[in-house]
Order: sequence, then C-alpha cells, then structure tokens
Amino acid sequence: MNFFSFTEDKEKIFSYLPWFILKNKKWETIQLKSWKKYNNRFIIQINNVIDRSVASAWTNTDIFIDRVQLPKLKKNEYYWDDIIKCKVFSVKNKYLGIVIDLISNKYNDTILVKNKLKRNNKTIMIPFITEKVVKYIDIKNKIITVQWN
Repeated sequence: MNFFSFTEDKEKIFSYLPWFILKNKKWETIQLKSWKKYNNRFIIQINNVIDRSVASAWTNTDIFIDRVQLPKLKKNEYYWDDIIKCKVFSVKNKYLGIVIDLISNKYNDTILVKNKLKRNNKTIMIPFITEKVVKYIDIKNKIITVQWN
C-alpha cells in the first residue's frame, strides 16, 4: 500500500509504532510487516493484508499514534494537532475564525482558518510565520493572535 507521512522527518513515523485506526467506532492496532521508501511516499505492508481488495479498504484511512511517543517540544514549538481548533483573532481583537487545518509548503506552514459566523464562509490562509504574522499562541486556551486584516 502507498503511505504518506505527515511527520516533519518523514521516516520518523516508523519509530512511532504501534499505529492505530478507528474502524467501526473501535480502535484497532495495526501490525506493520515491512516498509520501503518510494519517491515522496512509502510502500508499506501490513500483517493480514494480503491482496489488493483487502488493501483497497484502507484507502484514505487516517493512522494514529499514541501521543506519549512524540518527543517533548521546546518552548514555542507546537504539534499541528495542538494548533487545530484554536480560535484566531487579529491583533485588533477581531475574530477571524477557527483553525481547521494546516498545510506545509516549501517556504512555511500555513494555517487554514474558517469563520462559520460569516456569510461567505471562506477559508482564510494565514502564513504560520512566528513574530511577523503569528504574534501570540496560547495552546492552553486554544487562542492564536495574528497580524492580519
């Protein structure tokens, strides 16, 4: 099966075993049999998944790890999961919306913010550039302040 890792160091995902999936509202453990790097992705083999028809059931399945396996972060470092669902305000205290996702590109990460209170309901893309754009992050209270109009 093709597999894409969202970890910063892509191969690091293989040190965070076991993996889990949510299937029929129950957590199941995935037993990884083997893996190899292929272009920007990986080819993985999972125990008891022996043919394409069984493997196709795994298409677009999110794989989870136990958070305690992740390294402790330094000050002002965040996991994406901590940023998602944060409320975003401008430095002028204008509510912009809630972080619904993050994307990574060549130059910087970008937070995707959606304001469901507005009629147009458009997603705002804000560069995650600390100090210049992202002025303040309060993970405990799930608030981010940005320099944004």
